Amino acid sequence: MGIVNKGLSLLGMLVIMSTPLTAMGQEPELPPLAKMRDANNNNRIERDEAAGPLVGNFDTMDCDKSGNLDGKEILGFFQGIDCPKKPHSNRPPAKPTTSRPSNELLFNLYIPRTISMFTTIIKPWSRAIESSTKGIVKIKFSASSLAPIPRQLRMVSSGVADAGMGLHHFTPRKTVTARISELPFAARSSRAVSIAAWRTIKEFGKGSEYKGVKLLGITSPPPTLIFNSKKVIKAVKDFRSLKMLVSGSLVKPAKLLGSAVVGIPLPFAYEQFSRGVVDGTISNYGGIKEFRLAKFVKYATPIPGGVGNTSIFIVVNKKKFDGFSKNTQDAIMRVSGEKFGNYAAGWDKNEKASIKLLKKAGIKETLLSAEVLADVKKRWSVIEPKWIKDAGKLGIDGRQVIKFYRNELVKIEGAK
Repeated sequence: MGIVNKGLSLLGMLVIMSTPLTAMGQEPELPPLAKMRDANNNNRIERDEAAGPLVGNFDTMDCDKSGNLDGKEILGFFQGIDCPKKPHSNRPPAKPTTSRPSNELLFNLYIPRTISMFTTIIKPWSRAIESSTKGIVKIKFSASSLAPIPRQLRMVSSGVADAGMGLHHFTPRKTVTARISELPFAARSSRAVSIAAWRTIKEFGKGSEYKGVKLLGITSPPPTLIFNSKKVIKAVKDFRSLKMLVSGSLVKPAKLLGSAVVGIPLPFAYEQFSRGVVDGTISNYGGIKEFRLAKFVKYATPIPGGVGNTSIFIVVNKKKFDGFSKNTQDAIMRVSGEKFGNYAAGWDKNEKASIKLLKKAGIKETLLSAEVLADVKKRWSVIEPKWIKDAGKLGIDGRQVIKFYRNELVKIEGAK
């Protein structure tokens, strides 16, 4: 459980991104999770009070080197804001640390090694890399995250880690094309989305979207449903009584349904459900199973093609990739790109097993009527135009991209 708890703590810290500031002239309050650790109530986290990701990143977060962390330092770190630059020092530069072996790729890992994203996607891919390159390239996973979740792309491009994964949601203006998989009603499998999104990026993507990195693959979890612990959803107005735990690209759909939103990631949901803070979430069955939420949620509302989804990138530092021979680069790409669809098929298999298990455990799935589904589609009709507008800012014809993406999904999945 140690690895799981570590991963949950890291993901859970994203809640601090909505932490309010105190009155003008005062320093910001500690975020909720940190405040629980503030034993002496001094609005600071001392080193012996730190827990989870604060422990390993304490010195990095301590911008003023005071030996404690205030709300601004914690908030800034998890929002990806660097400490203010220090005045020029006459001290000699520090001696360089020992570099990693040239054939080793340090992959930054911020998720638990027990969840499907790692066991069915990242781990099999890393083994395929070593096999395809005949051992020339080996993947080594970090013991803990070297940067907060919103910084993953920047961290790899700057060489802090050689490779990594992350969410396109945190770079919405920069990485637009891949976020097409966040649109609702599109897909029925992780495999299809992974392949279709990759083909879409190859056809329409801009080089500026992944500056400093080499994009190796795209994937998304199986399509999402709406779960709750209160009642069968029979009308859109029923969503108004739900307090939904959602984050990232799933926040907008929940708000458009009229639900109250608690912006905390799914891996931190158990505590929120157990305390009665929330009574609903948007997930797939696998997420409900993996994060032990079946004891709370009793009702599932499927959406054809899913509510929308999380778009995940897998990248390697561009300089590191360019340093390999052409043969090695080709060997890496032979097991990457569209091949992530093969790995994602394992995610779909896990989803089918989770559906069977949780329905047997008592979760009741109820379809929306045609009338109610039409109302939902009307409310979510603003999501697609917003993505088209974002794509236009990069000189991409969003309508053409959507048509291409959906056609690819049909080719892969067949018309259903």
